[in-house]
Order: sequence, then C-alpha cells, then structure tokens
Amino acid sequence: MPTNGNGKSISGKWPNILVGLAAFIVVTPFFNYVLMTKSISAGSEYRTGSDQFLIAKNAELEARIREMEALIQSSHEDEHARPPSLGYNGDPSVSSSLRVKAGSINSYWWPSAENMGGLLGKIYATQNPLDCSSPSTKFFVWRSRPGTENERDTRGLTAWAHAGASHMLHAFTDGDGFPKHSSRVLMTDEKLWPMAKGCLKGPETRECYFEPLSKCSMSDVDKTGSRNATVLVDYKEEYNRSQRTLYTSNKRWFRLVNQKYSWTELPGEVKDHSDMAMVAASLVYYFRPKPWLRDEIDKRIRQSIPVDLNPERTVGVPIRRSDKCHGHNITGSALGELDCPPLSFYLDGVKKFIAFDPHIENVIVTSEDKSACDEFLDLMKTELPKIRVVLNVGDVQQGTGSGSKLESYVEAAANANVVASALTSLHLHLRARYFVITSKSTWTSTISVMARVYGFASEIFVIDIGRNKNAFSGYARSGCHQAKMH
Repeated sequence: MPTNGNGKSISGKWPNILVGLAAFIVVTPFFNYVLMTKSISAGSEYRTGSDQFLIAKNAELEARIREMEALIQSSHEDEHARPPSLGYNGDPSVSSSLRVKAGSINSYWWPSAENMGGLLGKIYATQNPLDCSSPSTKFFVWRSRPGTENERDTRGLTAWAHAGASHMLHAFTDGDGFPKHSSRVLMTDEKLWPMAKGCLKGPETRECYFEPLSKCSMSDVDKTGSRNATVLVDYKEEYNRSQRTLYTSNKRWFRLVNQKYSWTELPGEVKDHSDMAMVAASLVYYFRPKPWLRDEIDKRIRQSIPVDLNPERTVGVPIRRSDKCHGHNITGSALGELDCPPLSFYLDGVKKFIAFDPHIENVIVTSEDKSACDEFLDLMKTELPKIRVVLNVGDVQQGTGSGSKLESYVEAAANANVVASALTSLHLHLRARYFVITSKSTWTSTISVMARVYGFASEIFVIDIGRNKNAFSGYARSGCHQAKMH
C-alpha cells in the first residue's frame, strides 16, 4: 500500500478529500444565494431608481435572449423536418420560401400561387372564388377550336400559355369593364388538348400536365344557349357584361386589354405598374405542373445542373430552330416565322458576355433541334474549351415545337416525355444570368421574361441576335414593352 514520507497510508485519505470537495461544490452556490438574498433585502431601502431600472432591463434582456434561443431552436427543427428531396414541400412562409429557393439551384423550384402573395397570389384568389355556384360568380370559358382544327393546332407550349394569360386578363378585367363589372373566372372547355394525346397520367386535356386553372368546374358554368350565357363570334366583339357566363370565339386569337391592373385595385394608372410582372405571374400560374410532372422535372434538373453551379456566372443559350426557321421542310409543323441566324452568332454573344464578365464559368445549352445543338457544342469545344457546358440530360430533342406533332419525329418520343423535356429546359435557364436569344421566338422570349422576374440570378442581361422581332421582344431584351418595332 502506498505511504507518504512518514509511513502513513495515502489511499485512505482520498475518499475523505473527494467527499469534502463534493460538499463544497453543492453547498457553495446555496450559501452564495443566501448571502445575496440577505444583501439585496438589507440594501433595498438604499437602492436608487437607476439600480431598479438596470435590474428591470437585465430581466427584459434575459427574456429576449431566451425568446431568441427558442426561435433559433424552432428554426433548426423546421430545417431538419423539411424533406431534403424537393424544396417545394417546405414551410410556406415568405422567409422559408426564400431559403427553399436559394437551396434549390440543382432541384425543382417554382413560385407557389397559394403562398407567395403579390400578383401570383391575387391571380390564385381571383381564379378560386369561395362559392363557384353563386349567381354572382362569373365565368369566361376558353373554347377549343372546332372539329379537327383543334387536333391539328400547331401552337407550342409557350404560345398556348400566352393565349391563356391573355384570356385570363380578359376575364379579370371583363374586357376592360372593371370596376363597373366584376372579374370573371377563366375556365377551359375540357376538350382534347393537342399535346395531351395519349395521356397516361390524366385526361387528354391541359390538365394531363398542369394544375386546373380553377377549383370551379364546368358544372358551375351556364351552358351555351342558356339565357345567362353569351358566345362570342369574334374575339374583338363587344358583349353584355351582365351575363354570368361568357364563351370565347373558337378562333385562335384573343382580346388584348388596356387596363391590365384595374382588377387588382392597386392605385395608379397602367403606366405606374409593370406589364412584364403581370405577364410573368400569369405564365407561372398557367405552368403549375401536376405532381407527377413536377417530380419528373426535379429528377431531370438534378441530373443536369451541377451542385456547384453559380447562376451569377452562367449564360443561357436556348436555341430555337427547326420548324421556327423560314423555309423549313418539316411536314405538319407551323410555318416558319424566324430568319434564323448562324450558330456562330450565338457563340459571338457568349464571347461578348465573357468579355463583359470574366467570372463567367458555365453555359446552359438547350434546343429542340439536335443537329443545331450538336453543332453549337462543337463550336464551344473549339472556341471556349474552358467554359463548362450544361445540357438538359435526357432531352428528347424532338425536332419541332409544334404542339400537334410532338411525337412524330423521334422514335418512341411520347408527348409526356417531350413536354417534360421542354419544361426542364425552361427551368434550367432560370439558373442563368446572361442570355443569347432570338426574341421573335415566344419560347426564348418567355425564358428571358421568366428569368427577369422569377430567376435565380440577381440581374438579367440579354443579347438578341434575332433578325426580326415582335412587340413581346421588348420584354425579353430590356424588361420594357416597346410598342413600335422596326
């Protein structure tokens, strides 16, 4: 047994030391508390008003610290509770929505009509009234074209969406009759939609791919021929706005309204608000995908977008060619309307952006035209080999944008696969800051407009290499409407 220098045992001494130390640790705080209590009690009569104020402020500060700790803990729990796979399942609050978007560069993200507020929230509220069966709820029914004209309709995804957005504004303003006449709910007639032929996920209508425009149904609408319904012969025709249900003409075109913001009841005139913001919100509402399509887009984005992609350092090059070009020979597609520039013009645009911003690292390249896409990729490899090219992995590249012919040019290319590919391309380009486009193309113009309002980059720059333009081109190039085009 160990001993000290006097031959006494050491081991028998340690238990007593440990017991004494433990007693000291337990008793000391209690003893200090008693002394403090007595001191405070004894000196309370001499305490100044300033001392009382300091004690109160300390108590308030401590309470606020506890509250902040609770909020931080709650935030951490919320982050851990959110499913990591898809950002759209997150907390609907504004701050959470911003966090979800920031964390979704390489996964699905789309503005929430139900929770985002602003113009998008106003559209959602107008399209989904509390009582669809009420006599005061008015409707505007978007009719399909007659007979076989409907099935042969060659409009592409964005052409349909712009028609829908224009009909929506007609409904909301009741053809510039608001506020004297109340807003209408836009409905579709539930007939065949050309791109939904053979749909395996739902009806062969727009709702094969997208959420319904309204929770109301056609059973809530007055039938044609009834005393409460009017059918337009021409889209420019005036009509009795007191009628509960209005049906569009069965022509392709739509009425353009002047007072786009009247139905929002925001103060000011049309010039005081952004036309582009209204267009973008309408398109976002129209393009809300069904869950199966949302999951498909998410899968494709994850396969295509690198986890380290920085939108601020990315150029988008959506190449629209094939049936869009003058002189094409694609049977059954829409007539060409674009003087398609050489692919070297796209490369020149990218080079100009790199000269402007040497930090550029990535170029997102998409096209429905595989041969054009492959040719441009060869140019990139030769001229800009250090720039990372991002592609839409698994893109069908069906060789046309015409809605009635999506399945016709690539073997086993079902319409659903083509639509998923096209929408994935749109989503990919929201991750870019710089764009090289041909603005006469509604597709590429829509990408630029959507990126300006809902994209991931802090600002958007566009180079338009197109040789011909239209009124919508101004929104794409600068964010402003240009009434006169030369």
